Amino acid sequence: MDRSFSLAGVALAVVVAGATAAALLRRRRRAAQSADIDAAAAPAPGGAVAAEAMADVHAPHDNLMAALQAELAASATRLWSRALGVSAGQSGAPAGHRDILAAARKALDADPLAERYFPRRPLLMPQLLAAVNDPNAPPTKLAAIIGQDPVLTGNILKLANSVFFRLSATPVESLQRAVVVCGTDGLASLAATALVQPVFRSGGAGHSHFPGVLWERCTRASAAAELCARHWCPSERQTAQLLALLSALGPLAAYRIVEDQYRAQPEIPPSPAVFLEIIDRHGVALAARIASLWQTPARMINVLNGQALREARDNGQASLLERALRAGELLATLSLLADEGQLSDEECGALALAAGIPAPLFASVWARFHHADEAALDATHVA
Repeated sequence: MDRSFSLAGVALAVVVAGATAAALLRRRRRAAQSADIDAAAAPAPGGAVAAEAMADVHAPHDNLMAALQAELAASATRLWSRALGVSAGQSGAPAGHRDILAAARKALDADPLAERYFPRRPLLMPQLLAAVNDPNAPPTKLAAIIGQDPVLTGNILKLANSVFFRLSATPVESLQRAVVVCGTDGLASLAATALVQPVFRSGGAGHSHFPGVLWERCTRASAAAELCARHWCPSERQTAQLLALLSALGPLAAYRIVEDQYRAQPEIPPSPAVFLEIIDRHGVALAARIASLWQTPARMINVLNGQALREARDNGQASLLERALRAGELLATLSLLADEGQLSDEECGALALAAGIPAPLFASVWARFHHADEAALDATHVA
């Protein structure tokens, strides 16, 4: 598929998708109305930013979240199915693999979760977060911390020059340049991404590309979540990026758990459907468990496991953060499906609009993922 199109082309695709989006939105609203949610009784989150975020669509916030979560679940299942090699029309684990499913669920129920299924918190991350949260810390302090690890430094520079993080046409060739171009916040985001990247190692034979696809979605979701947070909760931009990274650890751990059970019973050939079932059903909860093991703040854990929506009456900001995270994940998922020719740009635009993602926000993220030239890239960051 030819991915070279301009921002004007993206805008046109969004307009063309409008009628389809309206129909999809009506269907999502009907589905959301069946949920046990009392939207009328919930007051809108306070503050001008929250009021603007609620005004950019015509459905209640919690209905929008229900539609967003439903579309994200469906699109993610489609992407994981392709990554794992699940056959079209196949659903559920084969009869001969019930023991594998039972063993995987037993491993999932273990408390604490076995250490081999989740990565340890990167050693430098607490120092990085402390430097970022210290208003009196000079910008060079963060660069000095990163400079302790040459491998981390190299990975950060690669990310800084990649399509999703690059901010200008001039290459970033040093940490000092990264500080100037990206700022302290941007450099911290790059560092967090580089620290998490090594845990996405290849899997076993037959499914070795799943961690790679998951990592690709993770990096795109991190970038998209930041752009969505700019729109709905600007003060939470870095938090949204970090949440997208943490969220990907859940499906990865679920994949490893199933892989481990098949390794223990080599006479049973791995079934992609078993991997998919465990990832779909337990990926979100696992992400929250791993975040807890990493001593992540409770507020962020609530966003990961979907509790923020239930607590919207008391914390509208957390609800908006959850919306930014899931919207970022949806846009990243749709982007990968479009890359594989599974969806057209118009279809992606329609699905995003139906999930409550405003057209200008979709166009901005889409241009960042599929920009044709530096002008489009610059326009994306101005938007």
